[in-house]
Amino acid sequence: MTSYHDDLVLPGRPGDLALVIDFIEQACTRAGVDPAAWSDLQLATEEACANVIEHAYREAEGQFEVRFDTRGLDVSITIHDHGHSFDPTSVPEPDLIGPLEERPLGGLGLHLMQKVMDEIRFTFSPEEGNTVVMVKRGIVTEQFKDA
Repeated sequence: MTSYHDDLVLPGRPGDLALVIDFIEQACTRAGVDPAAWSDLQLATEEACANVIEHAYREAEGQFEVRFDTRGLDVSITIHDHGHSFDPTSVPEPDLIGPLEERPLGGLGLHLMQKVMDEIRFTFSPEEGNTVVMVKRGIVTEQFKDA
C-alpha cells in the first residue's frame, strides 16, 4: 500500500476552519480513507485548529500547518504552530452529566478529540513550536489515488 502525504498552511484566522475541513475531505478522498471515518478526522482536526487559533495565538494572527499522512492502514494528522503552548493535563474533564443549561460553554474540544481518535500526542518547545499528532488506525481502505 502506497503512503499519502499532503500539507496545508494557513494564517490562523477563524474563517479558515472551513478550509481545514475541505482539506481533510480532499486528503481522505485521495488517500482512500473509509468515508465512515471522515467526520471523525474532520472533527478532531477542526477542534485542534480552533484551539490553535483561539489559544495559541490569543486572537493575534499566526501561521499554522496541518499535515495529513497515511502509513499502511493508519492516518496521522499533525498540527504545528509557534504560538503559546498549553498543558493538556490542566484541562478539566467536561461535565457530561449535569443539566445542559447549567454546564459551562466550551471545554469539549479536547474531550471530543480524544473520543474520536485512537492516539493524541502533544509536544511543546520554545524553539521548535507546538505540535499535536492525532492518529486513527485501520481506516485506509483502498490504494492511494493520484487525483
